Amino acid sequence: MDSEEVMVEMEETGSSSDSQPGQAAPFSVVSGLRIILIGEREAGKSAVGNAILGRGVFDTVGVRTREAVRQQGEVAERQVTVVDTPGWEWFPSRGSSLGVRREIVRGVSLCQPGPHAVLLVVPLSFTFTRRERQAAEEHVELLGERTWGHTVVLFTVKGGRLKDSTLEEEVEESEELWGLVERCGGRYHALYGRPRKGHDAVAELLEKLDNMVAKNRGELLSSEEILEEAREKEEEEERRHQEEDREREDDLRRVREALRELEMEEETEEVQGEGEEATEESTRQQRGRRRYTEEKSDTGVESSSADPTSAPPHLTWSDLKTIVSQRCKTQ
Repeated sequence: MDSEEVMVEMEETGSSSDSQPGQAAPFSVVSGLRIILIGEREAGKSAVGNAILGRGVFDTVGVRTREAVRQQGEVAERQVTVVDTPGWEWFPSRGSSLGVRREIVRGVSLCQPGPHAVLLVVPLSFTFTRRERQAAEEHVELLGERTWGHTVVLFTVKGGRLKDSTLEEEVEESEELWGLVERCGGRYHALYGRPRKGHDAVAELLEKLDNMVAKNRGELLSSEEILEEAREKEEEEERRHQEEDREREDDLRRVREALRELEMEEETEEVQGEGEEATEESTRQQRGRRRYTEEKSDTGVESSSADPTSAPPHLTWSDLKTIVSQRCKTQ
């Protein structure tokens, strides 16, 4: 069904000037098209928005979009609203990824009562890996599972054409690209940095969006439902992160307790070692005293308290040295 047939069908419905989520779309849905752009960082989303509206209303190339921005304009005698959103990082941290997700969801609220179409912008300037595909799928599903039925993959090409293949060959020969396109019902398009003369790629894109809107019978992605679902997901994720933090704290506590117990065991072993050394020293002293007494008995010297050379009980090594010195002097 082409865009003219869509318009005729909508005029015959006699509905109000705007549509509500889940209702058949009146004529003004096509004439008041609402689009949200999502994609990784430096995918070219802002350039796509400028191309659709026909003027430089979004940030220029090289300027990072940090929050969702809405711009409007008249395109082919109809009002078009485009919402640009921040791009996700290739290797996002928890904090930056959360901020991007929140802005993507907030972008939906900038086109009430909801967007007709989501353009998933994917650059063809590098190899599209499984990691990039997974990231793209996760961010599309921030808006709900139904979003796939409202999404078109929009490839951006820096030059005027692909070097060694056509767009169709590029998509069909890549398992990851084709898998992503299939999630979108096989819908994809491309915008080139240097479009061919006489080729209006933006008009073709809008026609594809009209056909998609007609296929969906004008149903919108409800901003209210998306925001509520996103709030519930964020609360669940926060609870999960809190539980993970508690588990990490418990693990650290158990490690610290185990280290303290190990330190106490080492200290106890050191004290016991010192006690054993003292016992060994005392045993050596006692053996020395016994040898001295036996030597005295063998030489026939009688012990006497008046004899300075006698060895009274409990002699110290110093006493023994003194006695031995005195015996040497008398000989």
